[in-house]
Amino acid sequence: MLLRILVTLAFLACGATGAADPSDAERLATSLAKWTNVKEACGGNYTYKVLRTSFTGYRAETIVVVKANKVVERRFDTATPTKPGEPAPLKTEWVETGKDIGKHKGAAEPRTLDELYTIAKKIVEAEVPAKHVRSLGLDKQGLLQHCFVRDTRIQDDAPLTGVTSIYLTVGKK
Repeated sequence: MLLRILVTLAFLACGATGAADPSDAERLATSLAKWTNVKEACGGNYTYKVLRTSFTGYRAETIVVVKANKVVERRFDTATPTKPGEPAPLKTEWVETGKDIGKHKGAAEPRTLDELYTIAKKIVEAEVPAKHVRSLGLDKQGLLQHCFVRDTRIQDDAPLTGVTSIYLTVGKK
């Protein structure tokens, strides 16, 4: 009996709770399986938004529209506050369609969610460099929201490598 108690205490002291936390790679694989089902249900029709903000109040949104699993439109909106503490309205800077998709710089790349999952997979499989941290986020449905590596030595507006925050809206088939 004493041996069983000691083994249980040692097991708990090592952080084991009976069910191991899934690794980022496992969580991403589960998310990809969910995405495959959602993509099929919506016929590959969806939109996602990538937000970028700055400590100065600058805000930019890239909206990517995907139809039948192909990027068909990319729009870039920005907002720069004129008064501290007051949000500025978004202004459309440009819209790309057809063969012009991808011509503008400074916005999120025009990628499908499948491509973003591929990037995320590379991020979770790679070693995290010293003084960096990896972050994998899934939305309430378990779909990819972000997956990136960030340098912890930079406090404000640190550059991110990978998939930055995306907000998905699924269309109908």
